[in-house]
Amino acid sequence: MIERLQRIATFLARFRLAIFVLGGFSLVLLLLSVLENPWLHGDELLIPAILGFCWALIFYSASELFIVVPPSPARDAGFRARFSARVRRGLLWLLGLFTLTSSVALLVLSYQLLRTWL
Repeated sequence: MIERLQRIATFLARFRLAIFVLGGFSLVLLLLSVLENPWLHGDELLIPAILGFCWALIFYSASELFIVVPPSPARDAGFRARFSARVRRGLLWLLGLFTLTSSVALLVLSYQLLRTWL
């Protein structure tokens, strides 16, 4: 699983600038909507701004967390090297499960919010 997340992270690393732009634009729209700026009439862009910012955070965190995955420990490696690699891979597994769970939750939230918005 973490090797697949590493491939996804290397793909997302190419679009890091676009992810930053999406997150920044969404954050600006979010702040303008919350502060009731006269440029925006009402809060009709609040839900897409929240969703855009959340998706940008998920994409950025996945691209940063899983870009470097330690290799599986070799059989002839010492105890300390094997233990260290297993601990790091175990933590990445936990972070991977959390990332996948968060992505599914955000997908459901996106569906519900966009259904309400439209």
